[in-house]
Amino acid sequence: MAGETKKIGEEWIGDFRFLKTIHQGQHTTLMEVQDRSGRKFAMKQLLSSDAVEPAERKAFEFEAKLGMELRHPNLIKVFEYVKDKEQPYFVMEYFPSWYNLRLAITKPDTYPIVKGKHHWILEQSATALAFMHDKGWIHRDVKPENIIVNRTGEARVIDYGLSMKPFSGFQKLLGAKAPRQGTLSYLSPEQIRCESPALSADVYSFGITCYELACGRQPFRANSPTELLNKHMHDIPSPPTVHNKNITQEFSDLVIKMLKKKVAERLADLHEFRSRFSRIRIFKDDPDPQADRM
Repeated sequence: MAGETKKIGEEWIGDFRFLKTIHQGQHTTLMEVQDRSGRKFAMKQLLSSDAVEPAERKAFEFEAKLGMELRHPNLIKVFEYVKDKEQPYFVMEYFPSWYNLRLAITKPDTYPIVKGKHHWILEQSATALAFMHDKGWIHRDVKPENIIVNRTGEARVIDYGLSMKPFSGFQKLLGAKAPRQGTLSYLSPEQIRCESPALSADVYSFGITCYELACGRQPFRANSPTELLNKHMHDIPSPPTVHNKNITQEFSDLVIKMLKKKVAERLADLHEFRSRFSRIRIFKDDPDPQADRM
């Protein structure tokens, strides 16, 4: 749908003063705002064209309230949801000088990651997702766009709009199907089959994110959505070392294990990823994994 921008004179949204638009999305606007005491926050507001749709309002409210429920240093914090009749919005922590991993991958000269920080970024992201899993939630849209970092290497996982809990009770008994949602380049085979939400799907999607961050490209490329989904279902990805000779064999093997088609052959969870990852380098010329926190 068409985007919206703040007009001259529309300086206040509730108790927050509009400072600038950070990102204009298809359904929402992300803004930098300031409260009356001068503290900065990020605000996400549903476009008025979407706010008239009950389903869009419900999904937006769900994202906000889940963000208020989940509290972890590497998950973006949501402080307040305002159920405005015209344009609901929610207020989040202000994360200065941030950019998402998509920009770091596609425009590394403009949005660089300090050497040695790749390891810390992936560890923080895995820790946040593992926390969500421990709380019973599956993110279901893990990708570089939904991991933001700043120039010091701090990371936050964002966007809980597609998150779901695994099916239980009658849903599980009757074989309920989950909606096929998410970004095609990161969909796990079980998401494509519309199976019950499972942490294994996030392991797979995070594996593709790790692959892309290290290689600068995704494991599967295709000429159509159908071809891409078929590759997720059936093709064996080339090891990351094929695309970047500086990647260590240990990291390459770990990522490939995350991308196994059969769930039973994949890493059990992201706690296992963290345990294995803590002992290995991504790149051959990386410092010791523990040194990137200094």
